[in-house]
Amino acid sequence: MLEKLVGAIVAWSERRALLLLILSVLLTAGAGIFTARNLGMDTDTANMISPDLPWRKDLAHFNSLFPQNAGLLVVMIDGKTPDVAEDAAAALFARIETRKDLFSTARRADGGAFFERYGLLFLPTEQVQKIADAVIEAQQFIGPLMQDPTLHGLFGTLAFFAEHVAEQPGSISRLEKPLASISATLSDALSGKRQAMSWATLLLDRPTEARDLRRLILTQPNRDFAALKPGAAATNFVRESIKELGLTADTGVTVRLTGPVALNDDEFATVAEGMGWALLISTVLVLLWLFLALRSFKLILATFVTLIVGLILTFAFATLAVGKLNLISVAFAVMFIGLSIDFGIQFGVRYGQERLEGGLKGALVRCGIAMARPLTLAAIAIAVGFAAFVPTDYRGVSELGLIATAGMAVTLALNLTLLPALLALMKPGILGSEMGLSWGKPVDGWLIRHRWPVLAGWGAVAIVGLALSPRLEFDFHPLHLKDPKVESMAAILDLMKDPIRSPYAIEIVVPDAEAAEKLKPELSKLREVHAVISASSFVPKDQDEKLAILGDLQLLMGLTLEPLSTRQTPSIEETRAALKECAAKLRQSLPSSDKAQQLARLLDQAAAADPAIYPELQRMLVDGLMPRMKMLASALQATPLTVDTLPDEIRSQWVAANGEMRLTVMPKGDSNDSAVLANFVTAVRSVAPEATGPAVQIYESGRAVTKAFQMASITAVIAIAALLFAILRRPRDVAYVMLPLLMTALGTIIVCVAFGLKLDFANIIALPLLLGIGVAFDIYFVVNWRRGIDKPIATSTARAVLFSALTTGSSFGSLALSSHPGTARMGMLLLISLTILLVVIFAFMPVLMGKPPAKAELTE
Repeated sequence: MLEKLVGAIVAWSERRALLLLILSVLLTAGAGIFTARNLGMDTDTANMISPDLPWRKDLAHFNSLFPQNAGLLVVMIDGKTPDVAEDAAAALFARIETRKDLFSTARRADGGAFFERYGLLFLPTEQVQKIADAVIEAQQFIGPLMQDPTLHGLFGTLAFFAEHVAEQPGSISRLEKPLASISATLSDALSGKRQAMSWATLLLDRPTEARDLRRLILTQPNRDFAALKPGAAATNFVRESIKELGLTADTGVTVRLTGPVALNDDEFATVAEGMGWALLISTVLVLLWLFLALRSFKLILATFVTLIVGLILTFAFATLAVGKLNLISVAFAVMFIGLSIDFGIQFGVRYGQERLEGGLKGALVRCGIAMARPLTLAAIAIAVGFAAFVPTDYRGVSELGLIATAGMAVTLALNLTLLPALLALMKPGILGSEMGLSWGKPVDGWLIRHRWPVLAGWGAVAIVGLALSPRLEFDFHPLHLKDPKVESMAAILDLMKDPIRSPYAIEIVVPDAEAAEKLKPELSKLREVHAVISASSFVPKDQDEKLAILGDLQLLMGLTLEPLSTRQTPSIEETRAALKECAAKLRQSLPSSDKAQQLARLLDQAAAADPAIYPELQRMLVDGLMPRMKMLASALQATPLTVDTLPDEIRSQWVAANGEMRLTVMPKGDSNDSAVLANFVTAVRSVAPEATGPAVQIYESGRAVTKAFQMASITAVIAIAALLFAILRRPRDVAYVMLPLLMTALGTIIVCVAFGLKLDFANIIALPLLLGIGVAFDIYFVVNWRRGIDKPIATSTARAVLFSALTTGSSFGSLALSSHPGTARMGMLLLISLTILLVVIFAFMPVLMGKPPAKAELTE
């Protein structure tokens, strides 16, 4: 019945070939225009998992209370000195704040008004006292400079101090540090370097720590999720601002963009990197395999046209069914191409066989009749398998299953209508005398003669695969899929070296301050926890003692920091005279100081240089003083702090409008290690089950994806087995289809475990394609076996299977050459699995099935 129906369809397509071609062109054109105008792209990865899962609800609740923490673009500024880092961050932050159209929020994570005023209070009391003493000691130097903040004022003051220090034996050491700093910066300026002097390092008696050299700006860009790079507009603005502000390495500044927005946007830029040669090699290999399989350029062209038409029609279905593709569902194109090529090769090879055996007349109809059952059965079984992916919580996989199911119907229909029509019009010639594999006959004979030893060997493979299956890991860490050389990745890996700045924290929401203070000690005791931060973390300890020190400093420095008048800007000649006078005083007053004599020589060079250098000298030597004095003046205005009196810019980040409070738990150890992160999440949840945040999100995302694929795969296998039983009506034949799939899976597990290849968010997408191709290949061989074919490897079907696998492997295996780790691992898994599948098909299935039944079972 099925053979007659397909034969009639192929016969009609052959008779109405031109009409069918015209209709196909019109339908494809309409579908293409419709798709181009209406199909969107949703690159928001948060939308790929069901929002109804408990952990997604916890995350949504947290984001509703503290929305400023979602979708961050992090601007990371590193400076050679604390001054450089702070000034660069302040300038860039001021630019960002003006673009409300690009950024919904922006804040300084470790700077800004709050830390300017209260930053000193977070230091130990003794360190605050040392800083106060250092400032008091420098008061005589600071005062004149505040009245004349120019080169004239700097070197006039230095000349004054040099003269008077010489009158006080032993006090020259007080000038050693400023002389060395000014000399080094002046030497750099004269040699064309541009890094400014650090007044904070010069004036404050405090060692510079790594955190002093880094500043973070946290922004929430307004993203366009219809674009491949949703944050591109904001990112481009930041990069343009960096250039315009001169925040470059030669000024001692390095600015990098990272955070979720930059990481996701960079993902698209790096996936295709280095794929030019891979694409060329892949194209050449695909064409070579197709020619060796089909032996006709016209057959190849017809197969490709059928594939392209089917792909466009399936895209149109996706537009109607889901409207927008996500980063997972877009992979349907990969599966469609692989399976469509397979169907085309199967039909084309069989057509060539019919041409060689029975001539041109009636070859298409005979081919359609011969391929009716294997192609239809394979298409239905694969479609049922893909349909099993639809009812999962992982929306990306669900939509992928829906589109791929429709794609199978499209490719089956086209390979039984459009492909015969194209062949009827082209009338391709066929090279060679047979379409089978000539070397297959002796292999078939050897396998049957050694059936039981070969089966025993495969049994051993199965045992090893089952034993190793618990060791196959799923790597849920998203950073492991990204190129570590990309700026956003290099920056976040650098940032993660500081445990207090790890992006993979856990967030906990508690009802009030009492609950927060009760929970903090329990969390802090966990060995997996580095620190617990809450609103109370922004209330300094020992405030009374520190405020008393700062109050005394304010009494001494008040007028110094706010002079009643300032000197008018000196002329070029006055500046030159100040340089010369300072050089003379240094030579005269400090003849025994090497640093003083070195500075004197440099001042002579500066005085003799073109005055055009003076503005740069002003920037590098003097301009950094005023921001430091402004920050000091702000710090001297500090008042007592409590959680209730925290400025809104800080309080709103930790206390919600309804009074609920946020706790942030930072991980101990390397948060780039999946095991460390998993243990961290498990430990914190043992104390706070409702915990959420980035660490929980990526951990639970991995579990959700794994569960979705496990459930879908099990459901698909059961559904396919049930369908095959309904059609084939023999448990034995169903087993002949399903057991090779299991053997392929076990073989893949052995190789993955042996070489340390883990499943991840990228390569797991390859599994549905492998399931579909595996089912198709197995069905082709089982149908031939039921027909009584006793040498399966020597047939044209085996030839089609071999070259179909080679074509698919060359097409998508080129992904293994990508510099992008996630893409490379997906290509590697495809190559490994396809290779094992071929070995199973050619070395396991013949011995599994044995000799065919005496009576052909095709019509049963």
